[in-house]
Amino acid sequence: MNSEDKKTEFEELRQEVFDYVMEDNPVLATNMGLHEFDGRLPDGSRSSQEETIAKFNKWLSALKNINEEQLTNEEMDSLRVGKHLLGLRLYELEELRLWESNPGQPQVIGSSLLPLLKRNFAPVETRLKSAIARINQIPEFLESSKDRISDPVELWIKMSKESLEKLPGLLEVVKKTAEESDLGGREKEELETAVTEAKESFSDFAGWLDRIGQESRKEFAIGTGRFEELLEKQKLGYGIDEITALGKHYLEESRRSMEKYAERINGDYSVKDALEHVEENTPKDFSKALSWYETAIEEARAYIEKKNLATIPENENIKVMETPSYLRHVIPFAAYIPPAKYDDDRQGVYLVTPPEDEEELKRFAFWSIRNTTVHEGYPGHHLQMSASAESDDLFALLSHATETIEGWAHYCEEMMKNYGFDDTPEARLIQLKDRRWRAARIIADVKLSTGKFSYREGVEYMADTVRMDEKSAEAEVKRYTQNPSYQLSYLLGKHKIGLLRDHVREIMGGDYRDRFFHDRLIYGGSIPIKFHRDRFNRLVEKENY
Repeated sequence: MNSEDKKTEFEELRQEVFDYVMEDNPVLATNMGLHEFDGRLPDGSRSSQEETIAKFNKWLSALKNINEEQLTNEEMDSLRVGKHLLGLRLYELEELRLWESNPGQPQVIGSSLLPLLKRNFAPVETRLKSAIARINQIPEFLESSKDRISDPVELWIKMSKESLEKLPGLLEVVKKTAEESDLGGREKEELETAVTEAKESFSDFAGWLDRIGQESRKEFAIGTGRFEELLEKQKLGYGIDEITALGKHYLEESRRSMEKYAERINGDYSVKDALEHVEENTPKDFSKALSWYETAIEEARAYIEKKNLATIPENENIKVMETPSYLRHVIPFAAYIPPAKYDDDRQGVYLVTPPEDEEELKRFAFWSIRNTTVHEGYPGHHLQMSASAESDDLFALLSHATETIEGWAHYCEEMMKNYGFDDTPEARLIQLKDRRWRAARIIADVKLSTGKFSYREGVEYMADTVRMDEKSAEAEVKRYTQNPSYQLSYLLGKHKIGLLRDHVREIMGGDYRDRFFHDRLIYGGSIPIKFHRDRFNRLVEKENY
């Protein structure tokens, strides 16, 4: 078989994998801007999971049989990402098998309706018809998913019930949106029937959750051995002990640095005093908070261009808006919705949830908003997601390496201040507070995942270490238990990106520029940092920069 045949085989295989993932996960397809599956929910059955496992094994075997030497450098990079993606996903499906323990179907339903309500990729009537189709499928989706759960976890059942309780309100908002639209009478009647039947299925599913809850286990940890294997599959390059040591190092370093900046603010201040002082600078009302977000976004974007820090895509933009009332139960503080690759409008949306009372306005402290804007907007997630959407590598588009995604956004917080943006003692104190929070996440993530922390111990640790209130700590730790290794990725990723930048600067010498490094990183996609390092080495070796 000649080189051209191999190239064609690889391209066809990559397309086959991508198409299957989009069809298998129609919610992901909607978020990608591929709307042919907008009226579908995923297949929630056990047999569907088993089919995915079989297909991924077949494709991984096929990818391993492709000779890298017969591909271009770009195709070789894509092949490596594809093998990594399938290998990691197979480990999660075949070995961790959290899908047998976590009845997360209510969260899937909520996430399936959100983009249809919030994205303006089509007239509202078109999007509502897709929402009706998805609502029609809810009873079958919930019923078929029951046979997946063979080893239920008590905490995750409780979390599923909490999400389930919020869904009727979301369906009522779909109905209200339909009433205010030009949707036809027949479609509105269909929606009414679909909502009634969906609510009945919610009651049935809640009863089923109660029944399986009686035989559920309290333990949620995947254990030390499997956690170590997961880290290896993710190509993080660090083991449990190294990651834990890194978390402890940054906890101590952040504490010392916070003391330094607290003293700069006022020589008599403790860190607690300084934080309380900084957090007094709050908006007079929520509309003022929104204006602070908008101003911070505009100024951060302009600063990137002024300092030549990264290339901003031509067709991107970000909109700040108040979280609609029907979404506030699922977005208690704020959320960023990235642009869709295949939609004409590459707009990101930054939703900010108003506080329930004026006392909570303190969470919108001026310097906190500025730091969050850098993380979520420019040059953080929004710029990163807009840049990575420029790629046509289907495997890179499917990749979601958390140490790259969250590491980049966390890296930007300090990088921007080092360049002079908001380089004040107050801003530095807030940035360091957030870094200490991410360091604590490393410790909590490792201990929860390996079984050294119970749920309650995790909550108490986060509350004590980073001055977090009980309610917020509980929400944090619940999420940690379902996503082992995700939370440690923020600070570990930032650390690795810093090391990679130093490495590239050293091998490039006087030719090094931060803009070159940043552009190659964010336009290269959300792939593991190890793969980015390999690309940089090849580029520098060939002087292709």
